[in-house]
Amino acid sequence: MHSVSVVIEPAQFLASWREKNGTVFLPVLSDTRVGDEVAVRVGILGHAIRATLSGRVALVRRMGRPSLPPGIDLQLERNSLAAAMFLAAAARGEPVPFKERAPRWLAELTLSMERGGARIEVTTLNVSEGGCAVRWPGQLPLVGDEIEIRLKDGLFSRVLRAVVCWNQPGSDRDRSVGLKILPDGRATKIWKGLVERVGRNGAHPA
Repeated sequence: MHSVSVVIEPAQFLASWREKNGTVFLPVLSDTRVGDEVAVRVGILGHAIRATLSGRVALVRRMGRPSLPPGIDLQLERNSLAAAMFLAAAARGEPVPFKERAPRWLAELTLSMERGGARIEVTTLNVSEGGCAVRWPGQLPLVGDEIEIRLKDGLFSRVLRAVVCWNQPGSDRDRSVGLKILPDGRATKIWKGLVERVGRNGAHPA
């Protein structure tokens, strides 16, 4: 996973953002390859707002000129589309609400989950205090489905409940699910401790 930051002029971002296709051109990472996973923290020049756009490299422009710089076409993940529209609104000069979210970290952790009595192992794409995105094996759960996450608590395990807030179909590697953590006392504290350790261990922000 490649992770960088960039600040873009408003007109440049609006010219590069293709909402219908869910892609955006960013003048960074021209040394990557098509298919690489990337996360780019994007700022709009003249605005304090920042948002992270994640996805896969769809095209690489290695050579450029002042009006056509090197960079990548980024095919956005579903959970980054709203962030791109948020940036576009700021670039157009529209008033946008801005609330700094809790840190979200890029991390590949193995979690044990239960759904409908069946236990599965999943790998996280990113984690935060409020939830996580995971690669999902097999048939995708539906938005609104409840999932149980088993977390280690010393010699014991605790069950943390989460709800599916989005799902992304695709190939085995691309199929993913977004989970929102439901407050649940001790289990929630264990989850928050896990996320804090990920941040302290040098994970990149998502």
